[in-house]
Amino acid sequence: MPLEALLSEMPDSVRVALEGLRSLGGDDLVRQMIAVFLEYSAGRVVVLKAAAGADDPHGASEAAHALKGSARQLGLDALADACLAVEIAGRNGNAAATKTLTAAVQDCYTTAAEWLETLRA
Repeated sequence: MPLEALLSEMPDSVRVALEGLRSLGGDDLVRQMIAVFLEYSAGRVVVLKAAAGADDPHGASEAAHALKGSARQLGLDALADACLAVEIAGRNGNAAATKTLTAAVQDCYTTAAEWLETLRA
């Protein structure tokens, strides 16, 4: 299925962000950005979960911050917002909230990765 048709099925924030990238570099740029995100974001989620599991709210905050920026570039607003919540909790040293909020990041990431895999194919 052409990328344009797939984009029409994405949430508005994702569609707008990826159409913007597409206008700059075509379908190849969009697929390249998606591939880079998927390659690096999985590791960031692992680091985030490890930090939260080790009661390291500051480490979780840093990992969430890195993932948040990448997610925003692709219009993955739910994921970016979940990361922001972890980032704030971590900066405040709240290990319990960081742990709880990390589960929301994982859920949002799983959904986002599924969307992006569809677009990358």
